Amino acid sequence: MATYKEIKGVTLQTLSEDPVVGGVAGGSWSSGADVNTARNYVAGSGTATAAIASGGNTSPKTQTEIWDGSSWTEVNELNDAVYGRGPFGTSTSAVVAGGNGPPYSAEAESWDGSSWTEIAEINTARRDPAGFGSSNTAGYVVSGRAPGYSDANELWNGSSWTESAENNTARQEVVGAGKSLTSGLIATGYTGSYVDLVESWDGSSWTEVSETNTTRSGAANGMSGTGTDALIFAGSVPGNTANTEAWNGTSWTEVNNLATARALLGGAGATSLDGLAFAGYTTTNVANTEEWTTAPITATILTEGSIFLSGGTTLKGFGKAAGIPSGVWASGGNLNQAKYSNVTMGSNTEAVTYGGYKESPNAILDQTENYNGTSWTEVNEMNTARFNHAGAGVYSSAIAFGGEKSGGNAPETELWDGTSWTEVNELNTARRVTAGSGDSSTSALCFGGYTTTSVANTETWDGTSWTEVSDLNTSRYQLMGVGTNTNALAVGGNPARSINEKWDGSSWTEVGDLNTGRQAGISGGTIAIALVAGGSPNKTETESWNGTSWTEQNDISTGRGQTIGGGVSPAVAAIMAGGEPPAPGIGASTEEWTVDATLSDVTVS
Repeated sequence: MATYKEIKGVTLQTLSEDPVVGGVAGGSWSSGADVNTARNYVAGSGTATAAIASGGNTSPKTQTEIWDGSSWTEVNELNDAVYGRGPFGTSTSAVVAGGNGPPYSAEAESWDGSSWTEIAEINTARRDPAGFGSSNTAGYVVSGRAPGYSDANELWNGSSWTESAENNTARQEVVGAGKSLTSGLIATGYTGSYVDLVESWDGSSWTEVSETNTTRSGAANGMSGTGTDALIFAGSVPGNTANTEAWNGTSWTEVNNLATARALLGGAGATSLDGLAFAGYTTTNVANTEEWTTAPITATILTEGSIFLSGGTTLKGFGKAAGIPSGVWASGGNLNQAKYSNVTMGSNTEAVTYGGYKESPNAILDQTENYNGTSWTEVNEMNTARFNHAGAGVYSSAIAFGGEKSGGNAPETELWDGTSWTEVNELNTARRVTAGSGDSSTSALCFGGYTTTSVANTETWDGTSWTEVSDLNTSRYQLMGVGTNTNALAVGGNPARSINEKWDGSSWTEVGDLNTGRQAGISGGTIAIALVAGGSPNKTETESWNGTSWTEQNDISTGRGQTIGGGVSPAVAAIMAGGEPPAPGIGASTEEWTVDATLSDVTVS
């Protein structure tokens, strides 16, 4: 009987124009009205639609302007002709403090929406501090130069300044974000050299958090948002930059750049979804204003997996697979134990690595570590310490089989349930440097390896026992596995082979070879979209598989081998942990492969 879909067909949405990327990833800068006075070292605060710009290193250095979302209006001037001040508050309730006096000012002023009033001086005279806070009665000034680099932090309560806990790194030309007294952020700056350091404030202490991608200073007030949702833009690297990064409370992501690279500018904004950049310095003082906006609420937003007809004729799809050519490797958190010949399953946000070998002193490991996207944590150990083994599955449901143990080749199989390991039925053929594929601890494939010679044996796991099935066409070891136990790829092998075979559930067929032969690298994905990377001897090359052929992608920063992945670990979010880099010795480092979703044409037949 025909199904409803077969009778009625499938409906595709037809759009007159392509949808847009939602959220901060789809944000962009556009030109706004210039400030009335071009200047640098301007202090800015407020939101993207209601901001205040005050002072600056342009005579008379007291100018104040208000932004209403479309234009700047000159209002009453500051009392003190200083620049490089720390600002916080809103367009109707703000404070600026410190500055270049010369040489270092302790002056502070409060804005009530119509005029500036001198208030109590800060305790540490300084220039170029950061500021964050909600109003002219609640905020902080942090760091600066006084005349050495300062780590001083002072709280304003509406009547006086109180010294609070010092931040970890003394610096000047630092930037701040935050609209409360318990959630603030300071970032970048200058310590004698440009820094990418970021610190978070919880109301009582400072904690170092993830660094920005671009080292810089002189972003001045080129930052907006809160302690957990912010945007940093522009600055000196040295030389002016237009780089923009978004903070999500955990990490920084590069997003669309400003049109005008500049430093010593002013900034405002409520979150990473809105922002305002104004004035600053290129090779001269500028008046440019740029507005950061994301997709309007009425826009059609792209979501991963979307397929639609664009303009009625072109079929398009949106997903990470299309973005693989722009994928990049970036450093992640270090393993607790440097090792190689360990197996890693999962993605760059959640993974498990188990077994392996360490040196100094030499030891076979039973260690298991979990990754949460930032750091590794030691968890329950394997029952049989081993290395040069294989695995399959995912972060919370994995399998370990084969390998080398004390005394020789290992036939043992163990299952991981996300908490602990359980011994189950052994392989039929004990072997090491074998490969695996599979999507869970109950469904796996083991192929190739080494006994006293290379083998072509293939075995399939049904959750209870192993069954011997058709052999590989080419016996080999230190090969890499991709896919499930019914649809898999056997890739590469010793010595630096490029051969690739495809498993259809009953037999192996040779298909498109790798561009760069290798052995003992990481692999993951499916028979339609796969990734291999690294491998011995010290390979940096990364290649992706589109179901037909392999294409070279961006390299790993550090070549390494003897780090094993496999199975259905995603080709768009892979992880590489440990391994054997060129020198010195064994690695504890982690690298994460990240791919952004991309819109592309879809070819159908």
